[in-house]
Amino acid sequence: MLNSQHPETFAQLDRGVVVGLSGGADSLSLVHAATRAGLNVEAVVVDHQLQAGSRAVAERAARQAEGLGASARIVPVEVEAFGEGPARAARYRALGAAAEGRGVLIAHTATDDAEGFLLGLARGSGTESLAGMREFTREHPAVEAGAGWVGRPLLHASREDTVATCEYAALDYWTDPHNSSPDYLRSRIRTELLPHMQEVLGGAVVDHLALSARLLRDDATTLDSLAQSALQEVSEDADAEGLASKINCLKVSAHQPAMRRRIYRAWLKEPAGALTNVHIEAIDALVIAWRGQGPVSVPWSAHWHTMNPARRATHRLVVRRQEKHLVLHALPRAEHPVPPEPQ
Repeated sequence: MLNSQHPETFAQLDRGVVVGLSGGADSLSLVHAATRAGLNVEAVVVDHQLQAGSRAVAERAARQAEGLGASARIVPVEVEAFGEGPARAARYRALGAAAEGRGVLIAHTATDDAEGFLLGLARGSGTESLAGMREFTREHPAVEAGAGWVGRPLLHASREDTVATCEYAALDYWTDPHNSSPDYLRSRIRTELLPHMQEVLGGAVVDHLALSARLLRDDATTLDSLAQSALQEVSEDADAEGLASKINCLKVSAHQPAMRRRIYRAWLKEPAGALTNVHIEAIDALVIAWRGQGPVSVPWSAHWHTMNPARRATHRLVVRRQEKHLVLHALPRAEHPVPPEPQ
C-alpha cells in the first residue's frame, strides 16, 4: 500500500497512523502488522453502542492494542438508524475526526472484496460496484471527516490469514455476532453462499473472486480517467446557479454507452448525491432519446445539503435538457412537477 505509487504518504508517516480497531481478527492482525512494521500506531476503537457489553469488547480490544505497542482510545458514537450503512457512516466519521490529518488504515481483506463482488453481481451493478476496493484513496468518508488518506494494506490477505496471524501472536480476537446474523445479506453471503461455492467450485473461489474484483478495479480506474478527460471536452460554460457546467449533448452522444455513463457520473460527482442506474439511464435518454421529456430528479449531495439545508425542502435538484445542452438546476418544487427520485 505505501509504495512508490504513493510517495506523498511517506512524508506523513512521522505523525503516525490511525488503525480502525473492532477487536476482530482482521483489525487486530492489522494493528499487529503495523506495529511490527515500526509505525507509530494509534488504535481507535469505535463503540457503536448497539450491543450489550459493547464497552467491554472495546476495552479488551484497546488493551490488546496497547500490548502490541500501540496507543489506543475508545470513541463512542451514536448511530442514527438501524442497519450496516448508518453504523459504517458513524464509524468512518469517528475515525476521520480522530485522525486529524493522519492516514487511516482499515482492515478490509480479499474476503471482503469477494463478498462485495457477489453483492454487486446479485444487484445487477456495473463495473464500479463489482470492482474491488482501492488500496489507497483520498475519496472516502473518513477523509471528508478529517483523515489525510485511507489505506487498506490487507487486500491481498484472506480472513483465514488474519485468523492465523492472531493465533500465531496469541491474540484473543472477538467474533461479532452480527457477522453471522441472517438479518444482514452480507452475513448470509459469508456464512451460507461462500461455503457452498467453495464446496462446489473449490477452496480457491474466494481468491479468484477477489482477483476478479481487483482486475475490475484497474479497468474502472482507467475508464474513469478517460471519462474525466472526455468530460472536459464536452463541458461548456457553467449554468446560472454555478452548480455545474453545461454538457453538450451532441458531443456526449458521440461516445459509447459505457463512456457516457461515466461522463454523467463525473459531471455530477460534486453537486449531486449517490446516483443509481435509474438516474443514469434517464439522464442518458435526455441525450440519445430526446422527445421533449421533463427533467430528471437527482439527489442532493451532502455538501450542498449542509451548505443550505432549507434549500432541499423548497427545491429539487434536476438535470434537464435546454436546447442542445444538459444543465443542472435547483428547481423550485412549485415549478413543473418532477417525478420522485428513483430508488
